[in-house]
Amino acid sequence: MPVAPYARPDRAPRARRLLAELAGAVGLDRSVRRRVWAVEGLADGRVLAALDGVLAEAWLPSGQRQWVVGDEWGGRQLMPASDGASVWANAERRGRRTRAGWETSAPRVARIALDTGRVLETVSAGEYAILVAGGGKRLVLRPVEDPRKADRRLLLFVLDGTTAEGPEVRGFDLFNHPFPMRRSSRPYVLVGTDPQWAHLGLWVAAVGPDGTLRPLFPHSWVPQEHYFGGPAVEIGESLVYAGSVYHPQGHGGSYVVRRSLGGEVLWEHRADHRATALDSDGEAVYSTDNSGALTALDAATGAVLWRTALTVGGVPTCALSLAVAPQGRLLVGTVDGRVLEYG
Repeated sequence: MPVAPYARPDRAPRARRLLAELAGAVGLDRSVRRRVWAVEGLADGRVLAALDGVLAEAWLPSGQRQWVVGDEWGGRQLMPASDGASVWANAERRGRRTRAGWETSAPRVARIALDTGRVLETVSAGEYAILVAGGGKRLVLRPVEDPRKADRRLLLFVLDGTTAEGPEVRGFDLFNHPFPMRRSSRPYVLVGTDPQWAHLGLWVAAVGPDGTLRPLFPHSWVPQEHYFGGPAVEIGESLVYAGSVYHPQGHGGSYVVRRSLGGEVLWEHRADHRATALDSDGEAVYSTDNSGALTALDAATGAVLWRTALTVGGVPTCALSLAVAPQGRLLVGTVDGRVLEYG
């Protein structure tokens, strides 16, 4: 029997109309949401989120969205500002291949009023940069373009508009150097010490009040292993951080470790899946990973307290962001655009 061509009907427009009608019937606007990269809980019960297509948004305790600031690519980081009335939001600005060719938008780091969602100011490092927490009244940015350059420095912005050049931190790449620190008392970064390769010989370093860089301890506590960077949280005089281990035959296991500021390993937890986000309430360390699990570890010993698979309506999902809200609730931002609440 000869094969005849089949014209597959495009049912997408009808499906979109149907979803819009269903949403309108209950008083909602239908919109596609993807990848919640950052969540933050506020003392008044509101929740902030940054996701694809949204630089930042605020949700009321009632579940209604209070305000939204859009962005063509979307927000990747949220960091409360020192004034307590605004939040810094960082948009993704790495180059992307489109049908028209390679495209890169102008960098965008904005300070947004918490009560209204109004953009108060926008700063730019001239290239894509990440926010480094713990700067207090200074906004600390780390440029990430061209990790081969050895003359990379932190940039320090102050709310009065002044800018200063910070200490040299060398190059940054998305596999080795990410070290997003929650609850940090000062800026922490990963810095390579190898004279040729910025990703080798990584050390955990802190930026002092005078702007100098102080190396604390090697990122890898097993000399023959190379550890990739990952999420972190400061607890007292110690750091808890997660990542994965490189082996010559390929990427190996993952870990969560707690170390004193002098480098002593207080405990370590080895895992099969890499952590995507990390936070702590001081009693437990909460970690999400790329298998779709949420795990609670005892902050004192590293023992597993409980572990659960993330689901929405019985459908598995995976988390990209996590925060312990002031009320003790766990906020989880998922890959499919949801913000989940636990506790």
